Amino acid sequence: IVNGAVGLLLLRAGRKNGSITLEADGKHLLSDAVTSVAVIAILLLVRFTGAAILDPIGAILVAFYLVWVSIDLLRRSAAGLMDAQDAADDVILRGILDSHISPNGKPPQICSYHNLRHRHTGRYHWVDFHLMVPAEMDVKQGHDIASVIEGEIERALGVGDATAHVEPCTDGTCACRSAEIATSNK
Repeated sequence: IVNGAVGLLLLRAGRKNGSITLEADGKHLLSDAVTSVAVIAILLLVRFTGAAILDPIGAILVAFYLVWVSIDLLRRSAAGLMDAQDAADDVILRGILDSHISPNGKPPQICSYHNLRHRHTGRYHWVDFHLMVPAEMDVKQGHDIASVIEGEIERALGVGDATAHVEPCTDGTCACRSAEIATSNK
């Protein structure tokens, strides 16, 4: 019971703080508690039913559970080491960036974005992307737009750093709206 309770506390703290180490410790203690309960339950079943075959079947089930927990921890740890992108972060980031695309986007409006890259280690997030703005904009206007969107991303993800690279939009269809976008962002 104590292992299970402490395991749950560590697991919650690990998820809250983005610490795979705390999560692994929590899962370790939880798996100890689960396997202890399973072994006791199997022994009681064997004792009261007399079906000795339940012992090896129970052992195999416990082994599969431990392998499943281990593979999950290894997969998540390897993803962190290999800078795998978090799907939930990707949804948040694309939602923010898409919400600023003109002509119906919220201010400040952009023409488009590309080269979105992101990763996180623990709680710290790194985000890097390219913003396309009307070619007629000056450096200050482009920088101001980038700063607003970077700030929005950093607030959404928590601890981290978002970096936008501003590029001129050369898309002919976007150039038709560039005066409208430039006016609405002043």
